[in-house]
Amino acid sequence: MKRIFLFANAILVAGSLSFLSSCNNAPKSQEAEVADTVAVVPEETQSAMELMIDPSASAVTWIGSKPGGQHNGTIGIAPDSKLMVENGTLMGGTITINMTELTVLDIEAAEDNAKLVGHLQSDDFFAVETYPTSTFTITNVEAIDPSTVEMEEGAYTTENPTHKITGNLKMMDVEKAITFYANVETPSEGEVKASAKFNIDRTEFNVSHMAEGVDAVKDKFINNTVNVGFDITAKAAM
Repeated sequence: MKRIFLFANAILVAGSLSFLSSCNNAPKSQEAEVADTVAVVPEETQSAMELMIDPSASAVTWIGSKPGGQHNGTIGIAPDSKLMVENGTLMGGTITINMTELTVLDIEAAEDNAKLVGHLQSDDFFAVETYPTSTFTITNVEAIDPSTVEMEEGAYTTENPTHKITGNLKMMDVEKAITFYANVETPSEGEVKASAKFNIDRTEFNVSHMAEGVDAVKDKFINNTVNVGFDITAKAAM
């Protein structure tokens, strides 16, 4: 009888581990480093060139997941967003994220799509009526040797990282410094293309609706981990 009891316990433990593993279906990607201390924004120099980000060719991407699946979409970038370049090197910049332009891409039914967009923009998540924009202000850009960086493989991580970027992400009434890897290219003089994908814990920015570990939601939680991407094209003003 004791052996049967131990065997049953082993099955229960194995089943629990399997369930927890299947629930943790957030996209595999590099984890952004998050610091409570806001990083210092560098002063602009006279030789710095201002490049305006093209909203029509740029976007922020997002992927959120839960035990039953995941959703993905984009968030628009405001036309006042810019990058600062000095001697052909990215030095800083500010990206204004337009939360009113949040979209869901994986739901075709118009009514269901609008329902999820409305919920994400509600006070449960991003409180868009109160906080219509978020901002990411670049504070430090460091060139890296890609061969020295171990990156997660797959579609949800930065391809061919060339730099490590640190900046202040302000979302609603929370502002923290985050650091992640990015691919930064200068296809021509007065033009910069930058892309990055990384994971971040949404609860770090007080987006805690149905968060993991809350007893009230049990197995109906939404993963705390969200995959965020930047796809940026910036050019000198004509």
